[in-house]
Amino acid sequence: MKTLKMYIFAILTGLLLPSISLYAQSDFEQYLKQQRKEFSDYSQKQEQDFKAYRDKVNTEFADFMRKSWDEFHSTPAVPAPQSPDPVLPPTVDPKKQPTIDPIPFKEIVPLVAPITPPQPVVPIPKPTLPVEDAFRFLFYNTECSVHLGAGQQVRLAGLSESNIADAWGKFADARYNPLISDCLLLRDQLKLCDWAYLQLLKTLSEKYYQSTTSNEAVLLQMYLLTQSGYKVRIAKSGNRLALLLPSNQTLYSYSYILIEGAKYYVLDKSLKGSQFAIFNHAFPKEQTFSLQMRELPDFSFSATTPKTMASVRYPEIKMQVAVNKNLIDFYNSYPVSDYWNWYAGASLSENAKQAIYPVLQRAIAGKSQADAANILINFVQKSFKYQTDNEQFGYERPFFADENFYYPYNDCEDRSILYSILVTDLLGLEVVLLHYPVHLATAVRFTENISGDYLMIDGKKFLVCDPTYIGADIGMAMDDCKRVQAIVVKI
Repeated sequence: MKTLKMYIFAILTGLLLPSISLYAQSDFEQYLKQQRKEFSDYSQKQEQDFKAYRDKVNTEFADFMRKSWDEFHSTPAVPAPQSPDPVLPPTVDPKKQPTIDPIPFKEIVPLVAPITPPQPVVPIPKPTLPVEDAFRFLFYNTECSVHLGAGQQVRLAGLSESNIADAWGKFADARYNPLISDCLLLRDQLKLCDWAYLQLLKTLSEKYYQSTTSNEAVLLQMYLLTQSGYKVRIAKSGNRLALLLPSNQTLYSYSYILIEGAKYYVLDKSLKGSQFAIFNHAFPKEQTFSLQMRELPDFSFSATTPKTMASVRYPEIKMQVAVNKNLIDFYNSYPVSDYWNWYAGASLSENAKQAIYPVLQRAIAGKSQADAANILINFVQKSFKYQTDNEQFGYERPFFADENFYYPYNDCEDRSILYSILVTDLLGLEVVLLHYPVHLATAVRFTENISGDYLMIDGKKFLVCDPTYIGADIGMAMDDCKRVQAIVVKI
């Protein structure tokens, strides 16, 4: 009897479970549907709130723009500092005996913290327009496209404050949101630093308006920069609009205007007038532009003529190096800076590393730190022809690392920056730059016991390594540099 009851229970359970399961599944699907709807409603509400806030901000910005602009006078550009490098690099006396001298220094320039790129005041909706509506252009020979139709060209009726405010209001239309989103996406995809992003927007605007002097192109750049989170001002000089860019670093060779104690640089060097009417009003959450470049722009590759690099002392070191001409052209637009750690921090491009590093890695394989560092320093000392920047360019112009393999000559700062990169990447050792009034060298913190001229920095021993002191091994400092206090630059 007990067995029969259990049999009947099993049959009933088998009949009822599918029904219960169906009801449970139906309830769960209904729950998921409700959750999706609530999330969709929330997202739509959030997007509407963002849009309402952006509209409010841009409307208020345009209202302020209608008021009279302030009058300012510009200050002439500060020329790039001249470094009186020696006409010929010094050569070590073969009879000179190694020394173990402490090298004096007067200050330490700390590491520069990475700068977070500016962001829009609120998130920008992703583009939903078809590709057919895209405007295509080349940026350093790299194909780019943004959603910007031919019918979206805003035209200025004049250069009065109201004319400019009216045009701003048209740019602030929701039709331009996909353009902003596209530009920010290109910034990420191409790994653009602030200066590169600025050049991207300049190229886009000028090609869209088919003019390098278009006032509408300047206003479009201003609009895209503010919507991207950058601090920027616009000014009138005669019948031209001009972008003014504040920077915490000196932009040599650019004139500037002092506004509330801050330098705003005039980006258009063709503007020769000194009187400007400026719209000086802050956009919410604006962030100051930086010259820092932590990663290299990802431009299409266009090979330069290969340069043969070889070492006499180490015949196994021989290579052909071609670098990206598009990257070289971009570097040529970069403002000259005396922030040496930025040049070192930018490193070599991957293309250059692929040509150079395998050869050097084979040469130093199995060597002690001293031998490996000497192989690298001899490569930098002997593989390049020396000439001062003033002789080669007519002004001071530090190189980013790839430029050493394009231009016919380099000087002390170029060699020291390159050597610091090679030692960091290939030996994994800590390097600092030694900045003297007329020279730049390096010092390396070896983990093996190596004698030579040295500095004690934060309780750590760094050995002097000078890639411009021809024939000198690591640990050999120039006599003149032993009598002058260096500035230690961490990288």
